Amino acid sequence: MSRYLLLHGSWHGAWCWYKVAPRLRAFGDVVVPNLPGRGRDKAVAHFVTAGRMARDVARLLDPTTPTTIVAHSRYGLVATALAEAFPSAIRRVVYLAAYMLPSRHRVADYFAKDADSFIRAHVAVDRLGACDALAREAYVEGLYADCSADDVALAESLLCPEPSLPAVARVKTTDARYGSVPKAYIRLTQDRAVSPSLQDRMIEANPPARIESLAASHSAYFSMPDALVRTIRAIDAD
Repeated sequence: MSRYLLLHGSWHGAWCWYKVAPRLRAFGDVVVPNLPGRGRDKAVAHFVTAGRMARDVARLLDPTTPTTIVAHSRYGLVATALAEAFPSAIRRVVYLAAYMLPSRHRVADYFAKDADSFIRAHVAVDRLGACDALAREAYVEGLYADCSADDVALAESLLCPEPSLPAVARVKTTDARYGSVPKAYIRLTQDRAVSPSLQDRMIEANPPARIESLAASHSAYFSMPDALVRTIRAIDAD
């Protein structure tokens, strides 16, 4: 029986996997946490670091059943931290248009250089509040271009400011630990948030064992959940 851990991206919470989680449960256990500051977790942004995120999620790993982590967008960085810290508890990491960074690099630096990202010009950083937010007028074109009106309405009611400190933390990995965990990348070819050109640069800088592509915008978990689950399952069958 398989075991999956689904990590949401910026401004979202566990709710964004509401179509994917039940489909994956046909094949095994599925764990869908809210990262600190999301959902019922009302953490103060000033205290939400990348390390705290990784520690919170690490409690959900089961050393007796290696877990496949599927990480979306910014929180590829949490999946990377977990693979470095607990390689024996992780079956593989699947990066879904996610930040898959080489050691010593930061999300903020890659995001700042993503010239093809539509959302880059629409993110406001609150330095005093240690958080950032996406302008509402950028939601559809930036995140949900191929999603239904129902999904957009759900997202508009639930998106929230994002703790900023994890984005400026440097990823730290080793070949012996992180390097021992199989990695795959699912490219989203219509993505306007993490652009395909940035996805390809990250793949080139930190090559995974397997690469797949879906013709979807940034939120493939909304627009094509069946195709996404089939792709995850195909990767996990290796």
